[in-house]
Amino acid sequence: MDINEESLVQSAPLDARAEAERHLSGLLARSQQGDAAAYRLFLEGVLPVVRRFLGSKIRDADWVEDISQEVLVSIHRARASYDPERPVFPWIHAIAHRRFVDHMRKWSRVSEKEVQGETILEFQAKEDKEHPYLIQEILERAIEKLPPKQKRAVRLLKYDGLSVREAAEKMEMTETAVKVTAHRAYKALRKILEQQEDYENG
Repeated sequence: MDINEESLVQSAPLDARAEAERHLSGLLARSQQGDAAAYRLFLEGVLPVVRRFLGSKIRDADWVEDISQEVLVSIHRARASYDPERPVFPWIHAIAHRRFVDHMRKWSRVSEKEVQGETILEFQAKEDKEHPYLIQEILERAIEKLPPKQKRAVRLLKYDGLSVREAAEKMEMTETAVKVTAHRAYKALRKILEQQEDYENG
């Protein structure tokens, strides 16, 4: 392979990236003029870009998807501010980075107390003292409906009494990821238990 051929091979990914950027920039510019079809195509094309960007920063697929949706909302709100004369990728990445930072700040404020069984403890506080085993059975059924990762987080934190750090080691996850998983689990449990209560009262 001579020098010219090698240069072409090395530049191919950059050329493809530049072409993709020009394509998305054109679609966004057209959408600014009211082209709804172009905007739909832009959103379809920009989502993989956003996912790749976020995936380079975090490994949790659920987080990537959650933040990606937030980024799309932010892009929608800010689309009129895009200057078609400037590259679109830095504009997209700046928005994605802001949403990423916002997301991390939000979850960093989740205290260990909030993931130690808040929903379950609230539910148990309202239990009928004459039927403790029935309440436990209801809780167990609710927990069994959770996804495996959430179920394990609840059991480690609530039933085994582990700290977030200890649970993170057991689950081979970061402490922040355990907090997020537990928080989602308790939100899901709250919904399940509320539905159960509505059913019984109905």
